[in-house]
This record gives sequence, structure tokens and C-alpha cells, in this order.
Amino acid sequence: MPWRPCLSCWWAMNPRHRRLLIPGLLITLLVVVLLASLVGRAGAATSSQDPAGATVACTVDDPRIDEQSGLAVSAAYPGTAYVINDSGSDPAVYALDLATCEVVGVTEIEDVAWRDPEALALGGDGTLWIADTGDNDAVRDDAALYSLPEPGRGDDTVTPKVHPLVFETGREDVEALLVDPSSPAMWVVTKGWLGGEVLALPDDLPTDAVSTATSTGFEVPILVTDAAMTPDGHYAVVRTYLDATIYDVRDDFAKVGSVTLPTQPQGETLAVEPDGTSVLVGSEGSGEPLYRVPLVTPEPVEPADVAPADEVADDVDAAFGPFGSATLPVLIAATVVCLLAGSLLLARRRRS
Repeated sequence: MPWRPCLSCWWAMNPRHRRLLIPGLLITLLVVVLLASLVGRAGAATSSQDPAGATVACTVDDPRIDEQSGLAVSAAYPGTAYVINDSGSDPAVYALDLATCEVVGVTEIEDVAWRDPEALALGGDGTLWIADTGDNDAVRDDAALYSLPEPGRGDDTVTPKVHPLVFETGREDVEALLVDPSSPAMWVVTKGWLGGEVLALPDDLPTDAVSTATSTGFEVPILVTDAAMTPDGHYAVVRTYLDATIYDVRDDFAKVGSVTLPTQPQGETLAVEPDGTSVLVGSEGSGEPLYRVPLVTPEPVEPADVAPADEVADDVDAAFGPFGSATLPVLIAATVVCLLAGSLLLARRRRS
């Protein structure tokens, strides 16, 4: 007979003992998440990059930019980037000179809700997309994408097109937008405490009807704060507060690399630069630097060059040191059992 949780047993337990079990369960969950993270970092098909290659491109000292949440780098206007703030900010897109981070243009956005804009992306046709999709409390029914011609430098006032949006998976906090510069394809990436997902947008995003972002089943790490695509549309770089992961879009978002990012107070933004060899990353807060971090995407691998399965397994085992990857599930299970057993033992001792 298959095992089933005994809820009646749980509630029949002495309340003091139930309280003792809760810390143990929380610790167990934390350990499992940590070990799962180690598994993800040790995939043999991934490559890592050292943060020592990061340099400061410039420092954003303008007091109007204190909660940056979206970043995009222009290919049409060399040395120019665009940035927005998130909830509670003025509806504006700021153009920055990447040599100095000086604001060289402000495009005021009018006639839109501008509730919690969280991401910027440039399309191959020169369209600047703004994702007003932040929803920390999962209460919004008015998520939308705004589109407008790329502003360039100088000041302007623009009424963008508004593309209403809902998510097939329900209310979602979305802080990342992926726009393929080489095709009409677009995606958003959810921000979840237990992991996120890539949701696909339809090729046609009308202004007079609500579009649905549909589930793809492609999973991403927890707490994704931004994402961007390489200029050829081949790879997506998805960042969290701590690091970034490279996915092969043409291979069902398979993970193919990782980028170690500099330590930041609250790392929120990421943009791939036009030559595809580096990313810029920024943080919320006043006077924060924009870092330039090298980006190395995988070279195409010919079938004859694929490592044999046993060599790949050896590489994974090496990544886990003396334990080996095969023992990791056992370690996780043992940790869970030990913590639960310890909690139960403590409960019995207090009873006696």
C-alpha cells in the first residue's frame, strides 16, 4: 500500500511537539534547496566565468535613478543605454552615456498606468519594450507591455502603445523580458521563491485585446530579476540577485553556461551589449556602478567532439569532491531523515 501523509496523526500530536517539528522541517527545506543549488552548479554541460573579469563601466550618480529595474543597451546609438526605475517612480526612460553614466536624455511616458515597470528590451526593429509586470503581492490584473520607438539621446514625451497581458499560470511577479532581436519571438520570465518559468508571448501583441503568456515548462532559478538575449537570438542570459545563467534558446532553453556576477546590494538589471561579448549589470540604490562582465557563449559542438558519457560523469563526480554525484541523493535523503528523527527524539525527551 503506498505511503500517504497522516494528517489526522499530525493534528492529534501534542501541540508542543508539532511546534518542535516545524523548525526541523524548515531546516530540512533549507538544506535541500542548498544541495539542489549545488547540483545545478555542477552540471557537466555548463561553463563558469570568473568575476575577476568584471570592470566598472561607470557609476550612476543621478539622483533620479535610485531604483533601477530595467536596462537595455542600444545598437543604433553607440555608447548609449536606457534605464527605468520600478514602482513609485516617475514614468520615464533615462538614456545614459556609458562612458560616464551621465543622463543624456529623458523620455517621459504619458497616458499609461506605470505601476511597477520591471524590465526593458530592444527589438531588432528598433522598438523599445517596457514590461510593467511587477506584482510582488500577486494582486494585479492590469499587467501590460508598452512599446515605443527607441528614444535615442535627448528629451521627449511619448504615448506608447499598450499591450494588455495575462499569464496562463495565474498572477505572476515578472521582472524579466526576453525579446529576440532576430525574430518576432518574445518571452517573459517569472520570479518565484521556489523557481521561475519561461512564458511565451504570442507573435502578435494587440492593443485592443488581452494577450496570454503561455507556459513552456522551461524552468529557471529562484528570484529572477532580469534577463536579456544575445544579438543573434541564440542565447538568453537570466540573472538573479547573485549570478546569471546562460540558456540555449534554440535547444528548448537548455542550460549551457553560467556567469558569476560582482557582489551588489540588490542586483536588479542585466543587458547584453551589442557585440555579444559582455553584459552590463546594475543594482538598486543611489550611486551604484554599472559593471561590465565578460560573456562567453558556448561554441557549437560537432557530434564527434561530444565527450563520452563516462567522461561527463567523471567531471560531475569531480565537481562534488569525495562524495561523487551518485551519492548526492543519498546525502539529501539522509539529511532529511536525520533532521526529522532529531526533532522527534527531542519531542519524546521533553515528554518524558
